[in-house]
Amino acid sequence: MELSHVVSDVVLTLVGLFVFFRYLYKLELAPCLLWEAFILSITGAAFFGAIRFAGYPQSNIISEFFQHLAGTVGAFCLVFVSFFLVLKRPIPINLAYVVVASGFVAFGIVKFTDNLNILSVILTIAIPLVLLIGIWALFSGSRSVGAWLILGVIALVMGTYNKSFMPNTILDPTDTYHYLLAVSVFCLGRAARHQVY
Repeated sequence: MELSHVVSDVVLTLVGLFVFFRYLYKLELAPCLLWEAFILSITGAAFFGAIRFAGYPQSNIISEFFQHLAGTVGAFCLVFVSFFLVLKRPIPINLAYVVVASGFVAFGIVKFTDNLNILSVILTIAIPLVLLIGIWALFSGSRSVGAWLILGVIALVMGTYNKSFMPNTILDPTDTYHYLLAVSVFCLGRAARHQVY
């Protein structure tokens, strides 16, 4: 058992559930579907990650499944829903289904070819796009939305590259990643509450 990893993954799981029930659950179907594709995928990965670190390595397969889901379907959906969030327009449900389907195509390619480079490419494009959307929001008058999107992206990037940003931290890099990802999920949830129905 790796207790510190269990605790940090549980914290991330609880933050993900809080964001879902506090901010996403109230949204209409299209924005809810798109936001939860990212948020709940991370939450699922964290939940099964906690089980893995508690001494059940078999659950790592399920945790990786949700990680790949977040990096493909979730990434596609996050860019799309953030764009409509800043536009302040309702999301057409058919368009939302197309985005989700496109994400699942990418997910299928990653899973069946076992090519994690595709996952890296998707995230390398998606995360800066969300950052640009956040900056656009700041300059278009949606300061709160822009700030939360930007903070969410910054926390996500810092978590992903925490070994470079904070090489001598007292926290384990895995725990740092989990806690910063929890901050990111919370910030994105705060942005999502401004979604136009």
